[in-house]
Amino acid sequence: MTPQAGEVKSGLLWKQEHLSPLPIPTGQPASDVLGMIWRKNAVYLDVGSISLAGGWVVCYLGTLIWGSSILYMLVHKIYLGAILFAIGALAMMGFLWKGYIKAYRRPLMPPLRFHRQRREVRIVTPEGEEWTVPWERVHAIAPSATMIGQFGATRMGGLLLWFPYKDQIDEPFHMNKEGWAIMVSPGPGIAAMRQWECIRSFMEIGPEAVPEPAHVRDKSLRDIFVEEFHKARQHHGLLLTLLWDVGIGQALFNPMVYHWLHKKKFAVIPDLASPESIAWSQAIPPEQWAKRSPELEKAIAEREKELEFAATSKLSSEAG
Repeated sequence: MTPQAGEVKSGLLWKQEHLSPLPIPTGQPASDVLGMIWRKNAVYLDVGSISLAGGWVVCYLGTLIWGSSILYMLVHKIYLGAILFAIGALAMMGFLWKGYIKAYRRPLMPPLRFHRQRREVRIVTPEGEEWTVPWERVHAIAPSATMIGQFGATRMGGLLLWFPYKDQIDEPFHMNKEGWAIMVSPGPGIAAMRQWECIRSFMEIGPEAVPEPAHVRDKSLRDIFVEEFHKARQHHGLLLTLLWDVGIGQALFNPMVYHWLHKKKFAVIPDLASPESIAWSQAIPPEQWAKRSPELEKAIAEREKELEFAATSKLSSEAG
């Protein structure tokens, strides 16, 4: 039996939440956690699967921690410890930086294109194969797992988007069935739901319900810094903004260098170039727009009632 949205499977240290089909509201706001939105207009939404932020934080912060430890030992003349730490840093951080640089230099794959008027998704593989999948046949799954180590338990998770191959669109889905998929790691549970909600909201509500693309190819680094500074100042005040965003945050994560790398990477975003994809991407007259299936209409109505009831109950409990 094909899993449906709302179904949850779990084991001892793992959990698997099905978000679609049918693509009903998650109850979470649309938030582009990983910067997956590459291009957005009134007709279609382009989504990419590469995210540079998480890898940058891990590599840069790890290098900073290892480097600080080595510097501390050198200052206190613990030379043997410094040498051992340097060897460990080269082995671990060298491996991580190599992987990050390799991913950064890899050419961007063609985006997934979600056409809200046709209610279809256009898939173009790096090899050039192309096909479309009905929107209500897209499977969104939020798997998560608990990793137990010497420092305790850590919950990890992501968002899996699965699409049937072009000659298997009408075949039933099961977890071992082959298909075309992308996996991203915004985080478990709510974070994955918010990332999925970006796509779902575009298709079911409209482009106004979705954040703008995260790329910054039309902004200078100075504009980015000033914009983020003013946003932080409005939310946190001047003193905390100077302390964190200008001081500690810059030292720990170096967001300015990350923004430079991001801007350079996304200076040219790939487009769908084949005549078939270009024709498919065009707007169509409103009278020809595809409609929701009766099953989805019913499922969305039931889900909205559930969310409204939950919100009302929460307000009542807070008031009481």
